[in-house]
Amino acid sequence: MKKYVSVMLTIALMLCGIAALAEGTQDEAGLEVNTLMEDGSFVIQIGAGDDLGWIADDMAQDDSVVKLAYEDTLEGTYVVRYEPTGDGDVTVGVGHYIGIACDKRFTWDLRVADGAVQEVTGDSEAFSPDEAEQDPLLSGEWLEAETQFTQMTVEKNEARGWDVEIAAPMTHGAYIFKTTIYYDCDVNGFVYDKGKFWDVPITDSDEAVELGEAKLAGTTGVFAFVEDDQEVYLTWYDDHDPETEVVFERADAAEEVVSAD
Repeated sequence: MKKYVSVMLTIALMLCGIAALAEGTQDEAGLEVNTLMEDGSFVIQIGAGDDLGWIADDMAQDDSVVKLAYEDTLEGTYVVRYEPTGDGDVTVGVGHYIGIACDKRFTWDLRVADGAVQEVTGDSEAFSPDEAEQDPLLSGEWLEAETQFTQMTVEKNEARGWDVEIAAPMTHGAYIFKTTIYYDCDVNGFVYDKGKFWDVPITDSDEAVELGEAKLAGTTGVFAFVEDDQEVYLTWYDDHDPETEVVFERADAAEEVVSAD
């Protein structure tokens, strides 16, 4: 019995020692993120519940001074362990993905020396931008920069992201492209997946045209804004055309809006 009590006290003291090294943070949504240094390794713990969308940086580069030794979700806690492989400074991180886009990302700057993670240096960052902050960038109508014929409209999606529709008139290819775009905190930009193209029949009638089945579905790509937020480069990728790029400008920034009528 005395031996049992002694072992339990030892375990309790070990846990207290580990807890003393732990640092905890919470994001705006109340997500609890804890880190600790244990036996020379750096451990990350996130209260994930049943969420399996977390992925850690694998650090597989030849010059990395840490390696991803462990990653799993245990009893509702996402656990990551980085072990030292050399000496130097390094940044490790974990991202949370919904579909193709990273909506949360946490990073830590580490200093590794003498075969152990010695400290967390600098200001670690948490990327979880508020979608509302992006609304001014994505609201309103956009026109193709050179021809001012192709129109792009962007509306907030009720669930997540923004719904985009690009309609080209008969004088400019006659197609419609629809997709939903998402802000990706991993690349600090906008991405989309499963975009669909429809060909619009060229007719003399002013009546609405039935779209029917999409000619091409499943395209992926990126939206990249220039620094002044007045132009956007839309790039898509598909099996028929590996890379197509169209430049749009804001309709309210254009000096002249040319109607397709």
